[in-house]
Amino acid sequence: MKLAIVASAHGFGHVGRQLAVVEGLLHAGHDVRLYTAAPPELLRIRGERRPGQLEVVPWRVDVGLVQSDSLTHDLAATRGRWVEATQRIDALAEDLVGCERALVDVAPTGLEACRRAGVPALAVGNFDWAWIYEHYEPLREFVPQMRAWQAPHRGIALSPGPGLLGFAAVRAFAAPLARRDVAAGEAELGRVVGKRVLVAFGGLGLDRMEQWLPRLPGVTWLIAPPSARVERDDVVFVEGVPFVQLLAAADAVLTKPGYGVVAEAMLCGTRLCWVDRGAFPEAPFLEEAMYARGDVKVNGGPAGVAAAVSAALAAPSPPAVARTATSDVIAALIGEESPPRS
Repeated sequence: MKLAIVASAHGFGHVGRQLAVVEGLLHAGHDVRLYTAAPPELLRIRGERRPGQLEVVPWRVDVGLVQSDSLTHDLAATRGRWVEATQRIDALAEDLVGCERALVDVAPTGLEACRRAGVPALAVGNFDWAWIYEHYEPLREFVPQMRAWQAPHRGIALSPGPGLLGFAAVRAFAAPLARRDVAAGEAELGRVVGKRVLVAFGGLGLDRMEQWLPRLPGVTWLIAPPSARVERDDVVFVEGVPFVQLLAAADAVLTKPGYGVVAEAMLCGTRLCWVDRGAFPEAPFLEEAMYARGDVKVNGGPAGVAAAVSAALAAPSPPAVARTATSDVIAALIGEESPPRS
């Protein structure tokens, strides 16, 4: 089958979990067209494939929330970018023609483009954007439009999260949707001395990153693209290693609540320390899961980071989750019936 994967442009969590689906589809012999705004270095696909089996189409299908960094939202800019995204729906619909089915994570504009193209679409996410936008007064006027575009489609609700609301039907999968990989070896991390703490704030980064990283005896911080370098003797900038391998090799991860890093940590059995994400509506659901794993929340600035990292490194690693949702999502996509069309 020729299948499309349409991933939201908000951070890397959406496309990151879809890479697990892409690899599974390629392994099963399907042709895949991946629409994403993620940078090429993030899109390392494991496994053999025949020429032309995977097509990556650079496409900013939606905006999610405009952010200056991982913790700061710009709602005024979001309004303008959302309107721009709605004006590209017909172009995406035209490009989707020829695909037999689509998996959309979880952009309402992507779902509407599939409907206009006549491509049966399945939504997947641990939240939906209509639910997110409803929490912000400047964005609420867009919610009815989003819900109308979501309503004809079936969905898969991932955990942890509030689930999907207002879809034709929803199935819930408890297992994390993410890639699992072996840890990076000494060839990649030979420079690292002591405990390894990976700094992971996605493509949006963190303002004044260096000020968030205290010097801790016996701790080396790992930073990887697309994050900016920090020129310090206790920081190692790692290039050319897939993120999930770094996560598996780390003794702990300093991050913010996000589905991608939480799901990958669950599969790798890696301890997390997290910085408060403020009022982002998804965060409490993720924090509940992180507390249940014994992960540690940062209270305050660098001193709080030091305390949280020290506590995480002193605790045993949580057990790795044995099963992923990848095969379930693929089965649902391949067997999905056509949605109603209007």
